[in-house]
Amino acid sequence: MFAAVQRPAAAAHFASKPGPSSSSQSAQALNDLARLRNEFSESELWVQRKKQDWLDKYAGAPREDGDTEQRHEFGKGASFPEAADDMRLDIPALLQAQPKNVEAEVRFHEELFQKMKFTFVEQKAKEGFLKRVLDVPARFPTQQDVESLNVSAAGKQKLLKNKKQTCKELRDQVEQLMVAAYSDQVAIAEKAAATEQVIQEHGKLEQELANLFQKASPTTSDLSEHELAIAEQDAALAELRAKLAKQQSLLAQQKSSTDTLLAELVRLRAERADADAAASEAEAIARSKDPQLDELGKWYREQTLFLKQIQGVKEIRHPKGNADRIEIVWELDGGVSCTLLVSYKRDGKAPSGYVLDAKFIDSPYPCPLADILHAANTSCHNRTLESMLRHLTQTVPLRIRNLTERERELEALCLLATTASSEVGGDHSEIHNNVYAGVSYEPDTRQVVVHVDAAARTFALRLAENYPAAGARGIEVVAVEPRMDDEVDEAAEWTKRCRDSGVRTVTDFIPMLN
Repeated sequence: MFAAVQRPAAAAHFASKPGPSSSSQSAQALNDLARLRNEFSESELWVQRKKQDWLDKYAGAPREDGDTEQRHEFGKGASFPEAADDMRLDIPALLQAQPKNVEAEVRFHEELFQKMKFTFVEQKAKEGFLKRVLDVPARFPTQQDVESLNVSAAGKQKLLKNKKQTCKELRDQVEQLMVAAYSDQVAIAEKAAATEQVIQEHGKLEQELANLFQKASPTTSDLSEHELAIAEQDAALAELRAKLAKQQSLLAQQKSSTDTLLAELVRLRAERADADAAASEAEAIARSKDPQLDELGKWYREQTLFLKQIQGVKEIRHPKGNADRIEIVWELDGGVSCTLLVSYKRDGKAPSGYVLDAKFIDSPYPCPLADILHAANTSCHNRTLESMLRHLTQTVPLRIRNLTERERELEALCLLATTASSEVGGDHSEIHNNVYAGVSYEPDTRQVVVHVDAAARTFALRLAENYPAAGARGIEVVAVEPRMDDEVDEAAEWTKRCRDSGVRTVTDFIPMLN
């Protein structure tokens, strides 16, 4: 196969470039061919040379008995060297040696076979190539061959040109057909979309027409059914109204009777209390038989009534079934009252042996009691339950009054600021003249924030728990922004100025900030 492929190539090399050739070129080609034949004839091939060397080397070489063991041991575990062309190998010794390492021997023979196989195939290929190249006679084209080739080439070129023109025309026709088919397809798709849209619009119009027709001409049967249902609903509604009127009349009667019974109950309870007190007093007097006990009882009642009036205590109640609970009712200014539920229980770890707990049942403002209860339960001065209750009943009313008066004053102050801002109607000059325009109050922290527009400053005031009873001592300026001098404590200076001025309320102190 290799020779068949190489032969036309060699022939083409020596017979290329047809046409008019000079004698010098022909002579040069003949000289090159003759030189090539001389070179191949003078040189020997590689395999033949190696084979002859091996035959010459081992054909007449004598073998000695002492050298036999060395020859046998020569090829054990050996491998075929890479530089075999330049080294002398003892082939018979290698072939006669008994293998001690089977794997090494197998590898050696594999490498030897691969090298010999490659050399043999290469030699056969070279021999076949040279034989076919050297046996091809030199042939040179004549003028007649050149002319026939030119004529044939011109005909084929013309035929190729005609085929190209035909292919071009066919391609143009195909493109035209594709464009026409695509245009028709696009037009068909557009028409299909328009048709689908028209069908949908037609369906919508039919639905609207059916709805309009149904609304315009309702059936008589549906109308009669609706009228019958409306009549039934009217009858049910009239019946419900009659029942409602009857229940309202019964409710009014029950309410009037309840009010009468409650008034009678209050009167009876008062009479019962007076009767119980008189009976207890009479029983005590009868048991003691002391002539001064009556006078002491009257004095005690008068003092108790006097103390109630001083502290504002309206009533002291003992809930039924709860011997360890007391309800104290204080009456505040403005007809407002609050009720404190006091409970106590025994505790061996407490100084007095009791622990108090209290909470407001009803109060106009949330009043914290944690610090008062802590002082009553842990103070070393309260060694008895009586002293604990005395501390509680003395401290709570003062805090409630201060809280109520403080909240009312600040509510009036904020209302005054809001009313003044709304009455000026956006007149900035009148807003600046209103000293209470920038006042706000935070009940949880008892802080009053005053923003003075004229000076562009903000004052933060903190009110004490005993304000307004404490007067100016219950007002403290805690912050002034912005500061005029960082080295001076302006908040302390304003607090001192407030207490030295003799003002009693925040309402009187705010104009001084402006």
